Amino acid sequence: MSDNVVSRRVMWAYILTGLAVFALMFVLGVFMRAEQAAWITFDAGLFYSIMTLHGAGMIVAMALCGMGGLWYIMDREQPMNPGIAWGAFAAMVIGALCVVVAALVGHFAAGWTFLYPLPFVGATWAPWATGAFLVGIALVVVGWAAYCTQLLGCVLSKYGGLRGATGWDLVFHHDAFVASGRPEPPPQAFAALVVAVDGLFAVAGGMPAGIASLAHFVDPSVAIDPLWIKNLTYEFGHTFANLTIYMAIAYVYVALPRYANREWHTSPVLAIAWWGTLLFVATAYFHHLYMDFAQPNGLQYVGEIASYLAAFPPAVVTIFGGALLVYRSKMRWSLASIFLYAGLVGWLVGGVGALLDATVPINVSLHNTLWVPAHFHTYLLQGVFLFVLGWVFAMLEARSAIVTPLVVRWIAGLGIFGGAALLLLGWYVAGSQGVPRRYAIQPAPGPEISSWATIGALILAVGLLVTLAEALRLARAVREVRA
Repeated sequence: MSDNVVSRRVMWAYILTGLAVFALMFVLGVFMRAEQAAWITFDAGLFYSIMTLHGAGMIVAMALCGMGGLWYIMDREQPMNPGIAWGAFAAMVIGALCVVVAALVGHFAAGWTFLYPLPFVGATWAPWATGAFLVGIALVVVGWAAYCTQLLGCVLSKYGGLRGATGWDLVFHHDAFVASGRPEPPPQAFAALVVAVDGLFAVAGGMPAGIASLAHFVDPSVAIDPLWIKNLTYEFGHTFANLTIYMAIAYVYVALPRYANREWHTSPVLAIAWWGTLLFVATAYFHHLYMDFAQPNGLQYVGEIASYLAAFPPAVVTIFGGALLVYRSKMRWSLASIFLYAGLVGWLVGGVGALLDATVPINVSLHNTLWVPAHFHTYLLQGVFLFVLGWVFAMLEARSAIVTPLVVRWIAGLGIFGGAALLLLGWYVAGSQGVPRRYAIQPAPGPEISSWATIGALILAVGLLVTLAEALRLARAVREVRA
């Protein structure tokens, strides 16, 4: 069996599993919106169990989708050990199943953050459910650690250590570097480096938080400082969630140029931008703790400054660079290129929403409202997810030689973009009106807004089903070509 076949199998296992988890989480999300709209009714405890599963599950789903493709892309640069990739995959899938069982069977409902002491005090669910959830999250962290370690080894080995992987000489000794003839890291290698380094930094917070929580679960006399564990939990969770989009941006770097018939070149500006991302993604999580007045003020300043600075590298370099790549390029528009390009827009919109929430005077009014789900659903649903769809269709289109009919592109596009816009707008409008998040029963005008937002979710579902049908048609064509 060729290495290329093995790499593809690793990639598709990650991506298809991630998309399957996404589909389940999407259905659960629609049920929550319909319940908030008073279209259906179910027990509030069940709502919070679903909310817990939806939050944790959707992040893991998008992470799996990004991990598979990035592993495949970097394996082509420097061959990696598939056994490590399969081990990381197994750990994350088993961990995700533990979380599913904890939430749907054990009714664990403390939210994905499981902030101490909530999971252990006044719980309405079975004690074993807390343990199952914590073990599940721990397995996800272990799988993620193995993946990031292998990815870091790949990048450093291929490009001559940290100095080569960061493009240090390209930036500070440009003429000598060019004269040497050494190849610079391609854009996707910078994404891989940031994912690996910041991913391991996230693990450094997630593991102690998980170990402390499990120790307290086994022996309640083990004391935990609430502010300490909240910092570690968000350091892991915020960074992990953010890195899903930095994994998926590698799809844009590799696939979008194929449709524009241009190359996405590495430059000193691009390298410096990724240095900024490396630093700011790791330090922006402090904006989640503005309300914790016991937090040292210096860290609050770090949170706001890093949140603002984190927005510039992607906006100025990658998003603007993508626009320039497409401009006057005689772009070949297919479902793949449409999804990849539109994902840049979703990333920008979601980033602006996040930036507003990270502004202290605005955060005071918006942070505990539906504005927060608005911005992170935007960059996940209309950013990461679209990049993943774009990559899937790029792979299928390249091997099937079939062109998606224009009418199918319109139906899929209107369904996904129009439906998602209506769904997301509901959260933004409700958040601006002060409707609180994490409420099974919302105060006015929450239910009314949730009603038309649910309609948007159903329109989005239609677009996704059309897209699925087209993907299956292309996949059948690929099999026929092989035969």
